[in-house]
Amino acid sequence: MKKLLKGKVHTFAAVLLVIGAIFSVPAFFLYQNVEKIVLRETNKKAGTVAVSISKFIEQDIDEYEKLSDAAAKNLPDNYNMDYYRKMSGLLRDIKKEPEAKFIYTERLISKDKIAYVLDAEDPSSEYFSPLGTEDNISELEKKSLKKEEGSVYGSVEYERWGKMISAFAPIKNKTTGETVGLVGVDFSPLYVDKAMTGIRALIITGLLGAILFAGIAANVLLAIREKSINTDYMTKLYNKCYFDTCIKTAVREASKCGSSFSLMVIDIDDFKDVNDSFGHLTGDEVLKEIAASIKNCTRDVDLCFRYGGDEFVVILPNTTKEQAGAIGERIQSTLLSDGLGSEGLYDIRISLSIGIAQWKPGMSASDLTEWADTAMYTSKNKGKNQMTLSCSEK
Repeated sequence: MKKLLKGKVHTFAAVLLVIGAIFSVPAFFLYQNVEKIVLRETNKKAGTVAVSISKFIEQDIDEYEKLSDAAAKNLPDNYNMDYYRKMSGLLRDIKKEPEAKFIYTERLISKDKIAYVLDAEDPSSEYFSPLGTEDNISELEKKSLKKEEGSVYGSVEYERWGKMISAFAPIKNKTTGETVGLVGVDFSPLYVDKAMTGIRALIITGLLGAILFAGIAANVLLAIREKSINTDYMTKLYNKCYFDTCIKTAVREASKCGSSFSLMVIDIDDFKDVNDSFGHLTGDEVLKEIAASIKNCTRDVDLCFRYGGDEFVVILPNTTKEQAGAIGERIQSTLLSDGLGSEGLYDIRISLSIGIAQWKPGMSASDLTEWADTAMYTSKNKGKNQMTLSCSEK
């Protein structure tokens, strides 16, 4: 019976696999959409920071222009050092809050070059760009220089820094209308990945929970369906169709493992007289009572079936025919001593004829069934209410 249990485990695993594959598709698209939203919000955040800094700088545009000219024209003495230190410190303070990778201001010095003016990096950092440090200009920066206000943002691939989520806002001289420079704010893609860590864990946890719940629900429904297909509706024992499957499985397992098992065939004596004398409804109640008695007298590992009409069979794993005979005697004695317990059935006396055969190497499922059935008919011929252990398997 281990193979039957193993089959159920495989079925459960297969159901989980199928449901997992189905659920993973929408989960993947959900994750992608959330990631796009986080990326878009990060871009907006960078743009908001850039615009805020540009507006602040524009309030004292004269000092900043001197600083910008010094960076562009390499005039180290033509700017206010205190202003430079104050503004650089301010950018460093601002950089901490949004967790940006870089915040800086820059000045266009040629068609393809910019010079850094302010930098939020610590002067001792290897990433710090001193006043006047030159760098190549990106297409995003070129677009920003043409923008009247607001920010331009997107992804930029830098030769030195790699890929960044960048935003640029123009710094304007409101009096002349001239674009003095740009504020740049860069976020590392790792910022987005960090923001997605919790969301990713939530999606994965939800996905696994949904797969497990759906898998359990599906397996419960499959089990209910399988039970209804394999169960005799009247006696609630397994039916003949399922017996055919189980007996073949038992033979395969016994052949493979070298173990043995026994098969018991039980037939109700003179059941036709019960139907003729008391009616078929009463006969049905008798079948239910006897099925319950068989179930109660056998072990949890034993498989009980209604084979058809008034005949029952029991597969007894790892059991010799002598051991099976003890169980058969218990069934017979219980029925004879206790009778039928349902209301209205106390006056009906029932006996059982039982045949038992033990599987031996080389026997097929049909051989074993035939030996047990023959033993049962031997019990009938001996006067009924008998039990016979088959010798045909020797």
